[in-house]
Amino acid sequence: MSFAYNKTATGFARSQSFLMQQTQSNDGFFVLDAFLYMDFIIIQTIGIIGLLFVVISFQKDKRFFTLKYQLFAALAFTIHFSLLTAWTGAAMNSLSATRAYVFNLRDSTKRINNKIVMYLFIILFWTAGLVTWESYISLLPVISMTLECFALWSNNTKYIRWIFFSARPTWIIYDFSTGSYAGLLTEAFIVGSIVMAIFRFDILRKR
Repeated sequence: MSFAYNKTATGFARSQSFLMQQTQSNDGFFVLDAFLYMDFIIIQTIGIIGLLFVVISFQKDKRFFTLKYQLFAALAFTIHFSLLTAWTGAAMNSLSATRAYVFNLRDSTKRINNKIVMYLFIILFWTAGLVTWESYISLLPVISMTLECFALWSNNTKYIRWIFFSARPTWIIYDFSTGSYAGLLTEAFIVGSIVMAIFRFDILRKR
């Protein structure tokens, strides 16, 4: 019994194919298809590299340092989701790299320090979601990115933490649906970091 490799498969179904597609040898045993296995490993490794960039970006309290590694992370995840043929996720990460760069210029460029810029990015995220529409699952990262736009535009760190936290569930569901295990690990790290920050700055300081 053999299973064809479907390059057009998307989402959780393709992820399952990486783990479960097998070919039956003459002696009756099932063995993993080496090509599928290597494909899976390479795609998830690229995502893990993106996760490492995210972790590194949290290590210094300098905007330029954080921006640089967030850009690298966004690039890695753009490639990661593209290889998973999860085009909405790829588009969201590509635009998030641009958003990080532009939002970082707010303090030095008066023209950018205008709320219209934030709404323009929200429009871009929704347009990209429609252009790369796969199914209703495409709405999830668009919702997350919309919430993140409001969070990142704010100067209130408590507001940023809570809005960023509220944007995680939809990304987690999308990562699971598209087979992005590296994305799930990244979200786990982000959620853990936010929860620690909320506990440290928003809960303990009230006591």
